[in-house]
Amino acid sequence: MCPKYNALFWQYSCCNHAAFLALLPLVRQRIIDGFNEKARDMFQREFDFFDKVTSISGALYPLPKEERRAGIRRELEKIEMQGDDLYLPTAPNKIVKGIQFDRGIPLQSAAKVPIMITFNVADRDGDQNDIKPQACIFKVGDDCRQDVLALQVISLLKDIFEAVGLNLYLFPYGVLPTGPERGIIEVVPNTRSRSQMGETTDGGLYEIFQQDYGPVGSPGFEAARENFIVSSAGYAVASLLLQPKDRHNGNLLIDSAGRLVHIDFGFILEISPGGNMRFESAHFKLSHEMTQLIDPSGAMKSETWYQFVSLCVKDYLAARRHMDGIINTVSMMLDCGLHCFSRGDPIGNLRKRFHPEMSEREAANYMIRACSDAYNKWTTAGYDLIQYMQQGIEK
Repeated sequence: MCPKYNALFWQYSCCNHAAFLALLPLVRQRIIDGFNEKARDMFQREFDFFDKVTSISGALYPLPKEERRAGIRRELEKIEMQGDDLYLPTAPNKIVKGIQFDRGIPLQSAAKVPIMITFNVADRDGDQNDIKPQACIFKVGDDCRQDVLALQVISLLKDIFEAVGLNLYLFPYGVLPTGPERGIIEVVPNTRSRSQMGETTDGGLYEIFQQDYGPVGSPGFEAARENFIVSSAGYAVASLLLQPKDRHNGNLLIDSAGRLVHIDFGFILEISPGGNMRFESAHFKLSHEMTQLIDPSGAMKSETWYQFVSLCVKDYLAARRHMDGIINTVSMMLDCGLHCFSRGDPIGNLRKRFHPEMSEREAANYMIRACSDAYNKWTTAGYDLIQYMQQGIEK
């Protein structure tokens, strides 16, 4: 049984109908009972293997931070691969050939210990000797269905922007809930977190982009800055609507082309870290170093700043035209017990952020004000400082 099908039982276990909920475990067992001996063996080995890998995340929690990487290796070395037909749950066409024991990494998180594991894989239908690395993140203690919800909205926004011909970039990476508070997450390819970048250089994004792509004005630098602008605008509108918090530099990725990607949606809609202190008051993160890269004038007067704001306005207006579809996508999960629905009026406030009472001109001006308000806001810098002091996440 493919883990993707198993995940559906968890993702959609929030159905309103109690009778349907009671039926789901019976349906799941009926499917398993229908397997022949070979399929049942495959099902058992596949789930046993990845359950053991996922469980490492929970086992690391009592360890001091400095011991966790060695702890991952110890736990990985205990796991035996049974058979040569196991596959990555997030990519069933990738056959697992082994584990890179020395590349297990504990990721930055205040309360949990998500881990990144790199496997050696080969294409199911390709040359089995052509082995390549493929990384996945494993989590215990987080309800990954909330990430699925956020990424469904991001995927919908991506389709909306593409349909109207907007030059935007969003990357709705794969997330696979595999049980209550357990899940496997696709690693966004060719990326580094902003925090990881800070471990190798003292400069900001403006300096890093010059190091990586060439001097200001060169084709390489300007292409990378353009990619950063179009991706930042896409995530600005997605963030305004979804209100993701905990936007520290471990949750912001930059890919090899200079594009921004947001990850980890454990706090969206009405909830935020610190007992819902709502310290991150901007609609989206636009830190000082981000504004340096987007707006070299430093005063919201450069052509690139106007380009960014113009894209944000166009994105927001396009999203408003599909307000009902986006709200319905979120509302489908309203009764499933997700933490993001535990406070306030999440659906009502989501609708308010579309401002359906405004004309298009008024809505455009609202988005312009949101960009200006987010510009190097002091609470954004303050939250990065808190994360650096408490978690060591580079600011």
